[in-house]
Amino acid sequence: MISFETLLRASGEELFAIFAATRVGPLDDADARREQIAQHLGLKEGQLLCGIGFNPAARSLDSVCRVLGYADIGALATARNFAFIHDVYRALSINNVLEIYGVLGRLGAHDPQWSDLVLTRVSHIEAQLEETINPILIGGYKLEIRAIYEQHLASPDFVRGRLSPDHAVMRDVTGENVIMLETGAVDPLAFLQAPGVAANEKRRVIFQGAVPPAVADHYIRSLPGEDEQRSFREALAGSQG
Repeated sequence: MISFETLLRASGEELFAIFAATRVGPLDDADARREQIAQHLGLKEGQLLCGIGFNPAARSLDSVCRVLGYADIGALATARNFAFIHDVYRALSINNVLEIYGVLGRLGAHDPQWSDLVLTRVSHIEAQLEETINPILIGGYKLEIRAIYEQHLASPDFVRGRLSPDHAVMRDVTGENVIMLETGAVDPLAFLQAPGVAANEKRRVIFQGAVPPAVADHYIRSLPGEDEQRSFREALAGSQG
């Protein structure tokens, strides 16, 4: 038996040794074979697919792909992506998902394929959150959002989408506004000027000290109404008090 983290981080030689030691006979049914391999390793099938599929060393191991029933790494990646997007803390625990984000961040945080994959997974989770209030789901979702920004997996397109009015509720649930500012995912002035972010959200991040005072002051001076400027000045004063 091995851990998910071991499978995800193993070298090519270690992966080859792991699969060479699996006592699984030949099966015509690839699905059944993968299930038996996962059981032998003490993992769930989704963990097996994602542990191998997100391990950079697996790219050069066609033999491992074939053992799992896939012609090449591309076919494995397709199955891996489906499992990652649709598994919400069933086969993959939240710790497994955070480990994956860590690997993706090291592979290349600005690679569009990873940002697109993460966005699709997040959208799937949010669709489930709209159907039911589940504390475990909400807790995992909040941890994932933070990890996405901390691992620099949020592309400019991802951030622009998250700043739309449609995501206001979810931004509030996760504290996402502060997170994206703290991690440098969005320029502070660009955040304050974002049309999809409500005035109360902007005042809140200023009050929380997530926007440099000089930037906040510049933005406040650009506001047309005295009442609006006053409310923002109060938020700025509160951050410095």
